[in-house]
Amino acid sequence: MSLMNKSQHISLDLHGSKHEDAEILIDEFIIKNIDKLPLEIITGNSVDMLSILKKIVSNHNLHLIPSHPSNMGAYLVTMPLYIK
Repeated sequence: MSLMNKSQHISLDLHGSKHEDAEILIDEFIIKNIDKLPLEIITGNSVDMLSILKKIVSNHNLHLIPSHPSNMGAYLVTMPLYIK
């Protein structure tokens, strides 16, 4: 796990992290940086890491979008959009 601030987003890179540690790492990262949204979380190509990320983001009532259309291993955590 590493924390980065490339460009404008604070990011958490989960490469090298164990799946069993990911839930705590993601949750603590979001709580610590909730006032700095959007946050980038890099899962790599792990379907399991993405599943864990989706669960935690949902628990915080936040929204998850790919960081870039051609890279499905990095995601932005944002406030949900409420459009009526």
